[in-house]
Amino acid sequence: MYENHIKTEEELIEEWNTMPFSKNFMFCKVMENEPLCRHALEILLGIKIDHLEYPEQERYFKDSAQSHGIRLDVFTEGDGRNFDLEMQTADTGDLLKRARYYSSCIDVSFLKPGMLYSELKKNYIIFLCLEDPFKKELPLYTYRTKCVDDETEKLFYNIARWETFENEDLKNFFKFIMTNIPCDEFTRNLNDQVMIARQNAEYRRQYMTMEMYGTERFREGQKQGAQQKAIEAAIMLVHDYNATPEVAAQKMNAPLELVLEGLK
Repeated sequence: MYENHIKTEEELIEEWNTMPFSKNFMFCKVMENEPLCRHALEILLGIKIDHLEYPEQERYFKDSAQSHGIRLDVFTEGDGRNFDLEMQTADTGDLLKRARYYSSCIDVSFLKPGMLYSELKKNYIIFLCLEDPFKKELPLYTYRTKCVDDETEKLFYNIARWETFENEDLKNFFKFIMTNIPCDEFTRNLNDQVMIARQNAEYRRQYMTMEMYGTERFREGQKQGAQQKAIEAAIMLVHDYNATPEVAAQKMNAPLELVLEGLK
């Protein structure tokens, strides 16, 4: 956040050079790697995925000019299924309804005129939460329709409790997210990809541009002392620099609910 300290360019460079996998920007870049993304999904869901389309970072869904658009961290399709993978770094208090809306937006974008409802794919909405999202001290929260399977599954992993997972692959994956310590082949591959991403000049330019833009707009907002300026700057970050509403609101010190309202 910028409320107590505005980062210098030197600090931003250092932040980029040490950016971990758990940082939303880095997570999205690394998960563009199809084999790594596919293996992560197989570990998280306990299924085999034979084919996966090229993972898209920050995929934008909006079914009409009047509706509230969404921007998914990592979206991909494979074997007749849709997968949305989200890195959740803060407790926003609205994850269940967000997951519900995300799934509905995916369905609306897929079902074209003339298609049957039965042609809808199965949706997996997966949140990797750095904090316990529902404060029940469970390692995993799974939500499905009870009476009839509507082929929508929402999973919320409380990865802060990585030590409690019995599955070694999950434990190692979540340990890497929380500690940046690779301990098996998969997490070593993830770590290698993080190192490669840090050397990517275009990735660095994108990140620095987004951060510097946020800094300048925050300074302007500070001078004017107007909450509305912070909200407008956050909305601009979402539209122009592919930031998530949560990240944009945090960076601009703007109320998340007002940012979301402005994005409708």
